[in-house]
Amino acid sequence: MNPTDRIRRWVSLALVVMTVATTGYAGYRIETVPLPGTLRGGLSGVAFAPDGALVVTTRWGEVWWRSTSGAWRRFAAGLNEPMGLVVESTRSVVVAHRPELIRMVDTDGDGWADRHDVVASGWGESSNYHEFFFGLRRDAAGNFLGALSLTSGADNKTLESGMRRGEFDPRRVVAATGHHADLSRRGWMIRVSPQGAIEPVASGFRQPAGVGLSPDGVVFVTDNQGDFKAACGLLHVEDGDFHGHASSLKWQAGFAAENATLESLWRRSKTPAVVFPHGVMGISAGEPVWDTSAGRFGPFAGQVFVADFGRIVVRSSLERVAGVWQGVCFPFLGRNDRAPHVTGDRLMGGTLHAAFAPDGALWLAATAGWGAGEDGLQRVVWEGEAAPELRDVRVVDDGFRIEFTHPMDPVRLAEAARYQVGRFRYYYQPIYGSPRVDETTVPLRSVTVAPDARSVVIRFESFEPGFVYELSVPELRTAEGESLLNPIAYYTLNRRPDGAGPSPGTTRLRRDDEAAPGSANASPLDRVTDAVRLRTAGEPLYRLYCAACHQPDGRGIPGGAANFRDDRTRLAKPDDILLASITQGVEAKGMPAFGGILSIGQRRAVLAYIRGAFGEEKQETPPTGRE
Repeated sequence: MNPTDRIRRWVSLALVVMTVATTGYAGYRIETVPLPGTLRGGLSGVAFAPDGALVVTTRWGEVWWRSTSGAWRRFAAGLNEPMGLVVESTRSVVVAHRPELIRMVDTDGDGWADRHDVVASGWGESSNYHEFFFGLRRDAAGNFLGALSLTSGADNKTLESGMRRGEFDPRRVVAATGHHADLSRRGWMIRVSPQGAIEPVASGFRQPAGVGLSPDGVVFVTDNQGDFKAACGLLHVEDGDFHGHASSLKWQAGFAAENATLESLWRRSKTPAVVFPHGVMGISAGEPVWDTSAGRFGPFAGQVFVADFGRIVVRSSLERVAGVWQGVCFPFLGRNDRAPHVTGDRLMGGTLHAAFAPDGALWLAATAGWGAGEDGLQRVVWEGEAAPELRDVRVVDDGFRIEFTHPMDPVRLAEAARYQVGRFRYYYQPIYGSPRVDETTVPLRSVTVAPDARSVVIRFESFEPGFVYELSVPELRTAEGESLLNPIAYYTLNRRPDGAGPSPGTTRLRRDDEAAPGSANASPLDRVTDAVRLRTAGEPLYRLYCAACHQPDGRGIPGGAANFRDDRTRLAKPDDILLASITQGVEAKGMPAFGGILSIGQRRAVLAYIRGAFGEEKQETPPTGRE
């Protein structure tokens, strides 16, 4: 893709992303559920009891019940940052908190858990602030499934001298990264039997904030973008899998860290079933839940909904092709405070946990922390009218079948020019994230419209697996002339129906002749000095990478991402200081380092857009080298 085509595509995508962020979703109502004054917030788990009561955990170590009448009561306290639960009965809850899996039972029926039994423990844990035991799910055999996050930002010296439990292994695998597995089983999914036996299942996770179990018992996990992780996504998990992050492998029996290479790790890693492109599809994916409401939550029965920390809910549809899981993701609930097609309240930031209620409503639990987020509980209800929307995308021999929630205008549907399709992939690398690489447009060969105009098959001259395909259709209309509310989708093509597909899928290694990620000469923008051109090029980059936290209107997240519009001190700093923040990140605010994702020119373009769109106009000064 030449520079002109790339900029044109960025601008087109920016317009689509702005639509996603400001229109929301017709037919749904968001309700914020009041919390009792003694519940401190920080909701970190949500589930339902057999009688329909809601049960939540908090990062402050408590478990609360909310009856079907809306009455709250505290059930337990004193836990260490629980991150998930399974409700066994109206008196028994099993909770995943940092040091152990614990069962809490109300034996006398007074509403308070008076018996606490440790089901399993013994994995590595230290005083590091960012070690979690995510989960929790229970399979058909009664086993509990959870995932242990890596340690964030710690070093060996801190762990050796600090408070810790479990085995300790100071070796690095391939390269030092931001996340470590110096303590046993960090970065692993584990299975715990009803009797408490611990069995390692799969490795290679970074911050696996969501553990999911499909109605058919298939295990999926969401992992968060970062080192070795180009983007968030849905990962299909089977025994023995390696999901990409090298640090966890030191706890695999027989693994020789000294013999590992980046290429050997890349070839071994399992590709995500669905990639959530960073920014436009969120920043930190949480718990995946399946819509089993049989239509009570709208026209998406059987699909997966994933809450994301960055004030968005992603919708996904999975299929198994040539023995490999893959699928598509769409925006569901966007980030705008006043979405005209969603009634009720705005979506909260900080949402990581979700559950479908018996009545088909989607409940979302949010927590402040990690530099952003909010504390609260919300309920999403379908009001009975399906919006004009992309309902699903499925792979065919040499293209995709796109399904819609409404009959479409068959004339527009048949016009190939109405479809903007591109593809890209990422680097597999030990630094934070990745830029999109090998981006190219994908010309259509044919368009076949279904007789009812509710679906269309688009076919391509070149249909290569191993890429994320971006489908953008803002010009399509329904038979009544309505626009699609969220006219964008991303399909992860791991395999074609004929079985063709690379291993390990949608990433590759950086070639020796390529500029290092984030370096000079990595983008045509590196040679641009004109402020207007920089600002124009910076807008779509802002929409893709920055709007998830700083919001499309630049007002940020309270307590987290900077508010550029209302706090003038944010943009009063010199360019070199702000470029350094973009390059290196701001850990205290949860801002990642974009030095490995955006080139120097792209970083300058983003800053030019931010200054022009949200601050007072300011002549850009040349960087001083501090970025």
